[in-house]
Amino acid sequence: MTRRSTPPESQTADAVRRVYTLCFLFLMEVIEKIGTDRALDLLYKALDRQAEITEKELSSYIKREAGPLEKGLEVYSHFMGDLGAKVTTKPQGNSGFSINVARCPIYEAYLSIGLECDVWMQGLCTNMVLPSLQKMMHRFQTDLELSLVKYRLSADEPCLLRLHQKEPHMP
Repeated sequence: MTRRSTPPESQTADAVRRVYTLCFLFLMEVIEKIGTDRALDLLYKALDRQAEITEKELSSYIKREAGPLEKGLEVYSHFMGDLGAKVTTKPQGNSGFSINVARCPIYEAYLSIGLECDVWMQGLCTNMVLPSLQKMMHRFQTDLELSLVKYRLSADEPCLLRLHQKEPHMP
């Protein structure tokens, strides 16, 4: 059997898409069997464990002396880059970073399982992918927030996110 000649980054993205496809199909089965609320509770417990594992993996890459936003951006960039996503960032003054996600193997996995409803796709990102990234970033800097600005409407359009520090609570 011969392997098609695609760039390594594309092979990574394709492999990640296949793994996420399986995970999403499994999650759909679990939700059907035990219900959404129970499945999300279990998912959030798994996200905590994933954040702990990822913290250990990334600790040697993340500069502890870097500023809070830079730490968060490093965590995000490593995680999404490892997935094969195409990400560009742009500083927004001192208030944070704008993140443009062009290619996203996670979105491609949604398409692989036949999801065509943007509401479902955005719901999966909002309830699984963003909390996962948020928990990982909090391991390095607890006051960071990653928010969805614009969800892609097709594979050709980007998602836009914003990474910023949370506003301190006034007593």
